[in-house]
Amino acid sequence: MDMQETYHREQQFYNIWKAKENINDNGQKISMLGISEVVNIPVSTITSACKRVYDLDGLKDIINNLGACINCDQAQEKQEAALTFVDKKSKDVPDWREFAELAKETKRFGERIDDSQRVAHIEIDTDKPIAVMGSGDWHLGGQGVDYTAWVEDIEYLLSTPNLYMIEVGDDRQNMRNFRNLSGILSQVLSPKQQAHMMRGVVEELTANDKLLAKVGGNHDEEFDQRLFGEALQGYLLEKMKAPRFKNRGLIYLMVGEVEYTILAFHKSRFKSFLRRTHGAMREHQLSFPADLVIGGHDHTPGMEHLHHYTLAEQAGEVFGGETIFVKVGTYQDSEYGWRYFHNGGFAANYTIVFHPNEKHMEPFTNPRAAMRYVNSFK
Repeated sequence: MDMQETYHREQQFYNIWKAKENINDNGQKISMLGISEVVNIPVSTITSACKRVYDLDGLKDIINNLGACINCDQAQEKQEAALTFVDKKSKDVPDWREFAELAKETKRFGERIDDSQRVAHIEIDTDKPIAVMGSGDWHLGGQGVDYTAWVEDIEYLLSTPNLYMIEVGDDRQNMRNFRNLSGILSQVLSPKQQAHMMRGVVEELTANDKLLAKVGGNHDEEFDQRLFGEALQGYLLEKMKAPRFKNRGLIYLMVGEVEYTILAFHKSRFKSFLRRTHGAMREHQLSFPADLVIGGHDHTPGMEHLHHYTLAEQAGEVFGGETIFVKVGTYQDSEYGWRYFHNGGFAANYTIVFHPNEKHMEPFTNPRAAMRYVNSFK
């Protein structure tokens, strides 16, 4: 019998010997079955081992001679050797109030480094009408973009006095991961190149005071958030003076002596193939009853001019009366869009003229027509 087998056999007998003591201490009657249950060894194994090794037979014989079968003190020393973890580190669980303070401080820190907002006030000091062009869904970097038309419109904006722009998102194609691989491979500019291009045009628009507001879309913000956990817009648009909104924002625009409200958004939960401006209507009802509601995303342009909340206007409230709903078009006419969403993309930069001395808006289908009207005022 080798050393390992000897130790194993002695350990078993020691366990049986200790089980006998435990049973006695609990006031139970000693039985072979009781010992078997405590040490988790079958009765037949116990009796056969005792018979084979020590020639013990019967419960009484086994119980009376267990102590002599093994060196109980030595077995107990092996079994119950002291184990000490000298430098085990214990965790210190803070009070829940400490967690609450940590959460509040982290939230405050996050707000300090976030330049996006939900409400903005803008003032244009003028005694002549001004025009605001809505534009979006540029998808710069995509293969199907009409870059010639886009450049012409941006150059026209930069060179035309009293013309401003609100951009409603999806400025870049920005595809690094997409359900359709062809959308990624068909980009004519890499996402990195698209970002540099976008930063350049925004900085030039900012330097010329042409950009009134910028809304984040799903391509430029949500795509980044899926991959990086945050949108890169905050870094790309650091020099932009105009307010930046995450998908939706309210603008109080003071033109001369008159205040107008503009609700700008990229994507709405609501849409209808029967009514292009349905999403704008629902945002007007559920978010804010602005004078102008302008959105994008669907690549299906449309404009609607009507009157809402006229009783509120008559009662002297700050809202109500003339209302314009706008959904801008897109410069992108892609195979993906043709296949799944619409009849081909085309730009529709609806432009609204705001009067400075009385509250009145005049809608136009494009900025050039709007500026002919604006320039008629001497």
